[in-house]
Amino acid sequence: MNDDRPNPGWWGRNWKWAVPSGCLTLILLAGLLLVGVIGLGIKGLSGVMKASEPYRHAIALAEGNAEVVAALGTPLRTGSMIQGTLSTENASGHADLSVPLTGPKGEARLYIKGEREADRWTYSLLEVAIEGSGQRIDLLKDEGAPAEPAPPAAQPDAELQDDPDADPEAAPADNGDLVSATATAGHGRI
Repeated sequence: MNDDRPNPGWWGRNWKWAVPSGCLTLILLAGLLLVGVIGLGIKGLSGVMKASEPYRHAIALAEGNAEVVAALGTPLRTGSMIQGTLSTENASGHADLSVPLTGPKGEARLYIKGEREADRWTYSLLEVAIEGSGQRIDLLKDEGAPAEPAPPAAQPDAELQDDPDADPEAAPADNGDLVSATATAGHGRI
């Protein structure tokens, strides 16, 4: 007996494995494209954040801080996975960032919180948290320190108490206002 059916072509013989393979290939290519787009987006965003003034300022303070260098060592490197928000509009803005730091001796996170008004940044938090130790290093304490020490406020009282002619029975003066004003003025920021 002779079979009169024509011989099937390639598609007729192979469609059962070609269709699933083709679909799987398209899914894999779409996934790779998506990963590439997301990766470029993350790299681009981290580049924008790394170019910002709050980031550059905080990194410069961290690299110049003796406690940070002692805890992490040098060279100090930043990671690419910066977390947080950075927004600027005209002369105002807001920064709330968390930057990974690494050094030969360990790892840490740099926390940055700041506001921009009239094209000038002020920071409420610049802190390095050393991982594994619980140690936190305040970078603002060096920045807000006065250039020259303030004169001691209690100096006139000390002279009165050291005065041999002063009456030992006299009631001490109430200097509550002086102490309060000195404590408030002693902080660089209120």
